[in-house]
Amino acid sequence: MQWHTELAAMPFLDFNLFLRCASQLKDDILQPQPDTISVVVAPEVLPPSINTFLTEKATLSEDAVDVLWGITKDLIWTLPTLAQAV
Repeated sequence: MQWHTELAAMPFLDFNLFLRCASQLKDDILQPQPDTISVVVAPEVLPPSINTFLTEKATLSEDAVDVLWGITKDLIWTLPTLAQAV
């Protein structure tokens, strides 16, 4: 993340917000994927609607969201959703 100027300056609370939001959106991330995609592995690329949502929620550029997803997708996929945590 240090090589990406926008992400290098990202506050921890914003990073945490990104992780939590993306984790809660797992079903929405999977919905437009082909049925041949495994549900136990995070998709390589976010759907455009999810990218746009995370861009607005985390106040990041689309490029930063793409890079951050690439770095954190495996971690995000292991985090429980609210429904799973209860």
